[in-house]
Amino acid sequence: MNIQKGALVALRILTTIAIALVIFFGFWIWKTMKGPIFGGDFILTYRGQNWTFSAAPKKLNLLYFGYTKCPDVCPMSLSYAGGAFRMLNKEELKDIRFIFLSVDQAHDKPDEVADYATNFFPSFIGLSGSKEQIDKTIGLFPASYILEENPKSYLGYSISHTDRIFFLDSKGIVIDSIPGSKEGSESIYKKIKENL
Repeated sequence: MNIQKGALVALRILTTIAIALVIFFGFWIWKTMKGPIFGGDFILTYRGQNWTFSAAPKKLNLLYFGYTKCPDVCPMSLSYAGGAFRMLNKEELKDIRFIFLSVDQAHDKPDEVADYATNFFPSFIGLSGSKEQIDKTIGLFPASYILEENPKSYLGYSISHTDRIFFLDSKGIVIDSIPGSKEGSESIYKKIKENL
């Protein structure tokens, strides 16, 4: 009788260990096959002072790359994002922030970028930085930009850039994204609610 009980206990222990191993290795396989991870911590400039993402991250952080003199997609994207933020309640606003990074370090001054962002919503953060800081930051994400000389443009140049709003967790890792100027405020709001 004691031998049967001992065997039964041993079988239960082995079964528990086997289940734990299956769960562990299943999770490990799922994690490694998920695909590349984008994002991370970055250092830029806010109104001429160093600004680090990890210094005060929120539960949800939205990131958009553009420039203040952009004639169309940037103001449209930030306007839609501002509309989405206006739909959030005070408690939700405590857990979220929007970061606009200008990729035009040659023409966008730090205070101009900060002021530009707050035109769309008072808590929006407008960042700039050196070309090296900007390139290092943009390299963390599935994004890019190209400065093109364009004599027909009123600026004499234009910047082609990724038109996506990236949703980042508190570590700066991309958890979602949405097209910036192609989606309205309601779509951005719904995506925020899904990720908050």
